[in-house]
Amino acid sequence: MFLSQNLRYLRRKSKKSQQALADEASISRGAYSSYEEGRAEPRLQTLQRLAQIFEVQIDNLVTKNLEEESQDTPSKRLARYVAADSLRVLAITVDENNNENIEMVPEKAAAGYTKGYTDVQYLKDLPKYRLPFLPKDRTYRAFEITGDSMLPLQSGTIVIGEYVTDWHEVKDGQVCIVVLRNEGIVLKKVFNKIEEKGTLLLKSTNPQYDPYELEIAEVGEVWRFVAYIGRTLPQSDLDGLRTAVQRLEDKFQEFTTTNQ
Repeated sequence: MFLSQNLRYLRRKSKKSQQALADEASISRGAYSSYEEGRAEPRLQTLQRLAQIFEVQIDNLVTKNLEEESQDTPSKRLARYVAADSLRVLAITVDENNNENIEMVPEKAAAGYTKGYTDVQYLKDLPKYRLPFLPKDRTYRAFEITGDSMLPLQSGTIVIGEYVTDWHEVKDGQVCIVVLRNEGIVLKKVFNKIEEKGTLLLKSTNPQYDPYELEIAEVGEVWRFVAYIGRTLPQSDLDGLRTAVQRLEDKFQEFTTTNQ
């Protein structure tokens, strides 16, 4: 119960005297003082009147610490969300030996994952694997990627990510799987702009794709890239290599011609 505490806080905030508030509530100053000191409790009719005067709900006036909540700014809520102090829940499944599974999210299940990643029942229906070469006592998840934005990884490659609890720990340039609340799952190089702008800057390795910023409120999960499983070996950019060699040869030819 926070009634007496809230009455003191709201009176100070309103810059009114006990007498002024008592007059508005049609009660004596002594009665109002006893409510602030916790020596008595107001009748329902008086409580309703006080809630109207302070423009708060009766339930909040009685059960919530209004002073503390007034100090809970959007930036503080964002900081707690980023650090996983509240709001975010990681759902996992375990095998018969109580070891955490590595759930695999195939491309066709990606859209459903953005809505069900906090639901243990949803995770139970996903394929599960064990990868003995990964360090223990950490949480991993596997995702099938599509497209060519993160070459040399090909479409259909399975990437394994380690769960990142506190997003402040993401270092600039780290490759991460980012689960978006409404737009699916992406694998990108991440640049941490949380402190400056409350965003993550996402970049592809393929220069044909433009980088973009993502508001933290749009992020559901972050998984740090640790390994991948592919059906084919990554292909080197041979055309780009040939072009670079050709340019060096041309410059060398120009240099030798000029100095003859």
